[in-house]
Amino acid sequence: MYTLSVQLHFGSVIFWLGVIAFNMAMVQFAVQGGEYVRRARIAMPFSVMAIAATAFTGTIMMAAKHLEFTLENIAMILLTVVLIGLEARRYKTLRRLRTTLPEALTLYRPYALKLLGGELLLSLLMMLWMAML
Repeated sequence: MYTLSVQLHFGSVIFWLGVIAFNMAMVQFAVQGGEYVRRARIAMPFSVMAIAATAFTGTIMMAAKHLEFTLENIAMILLTVVLIGLEARRYKTLRRLRTTLPEALTLYRPYALKLLGGELLLSLLMMLWMAML
């Protein structure tokens, strides 16, 4: 049972990394602001779902280990909170994006890529740390 939960957790983390890569590609290759906003609002639930799946499988693993709060578990909980905060900031900015302005997407793109790059970097660093244990 524990090995299954580890595999599910790893799969949800890989799914999360795929969602980040998809969002980065979508922002990078967007041409029109209105079209991007519409597509990003459709894709946003996948980000939330990926974070929730990772947090849920991590919770199952903690329960299987009798709720031991190790340094690694605390770091993963904090990372989940940070990722949720970064996604909320990105969505809040996206929601306020004025799609009628032609330069709106060019102003939003570096900000979104910076947030997504930070999420990717933090997730990869956590994966490397867990792989070294």
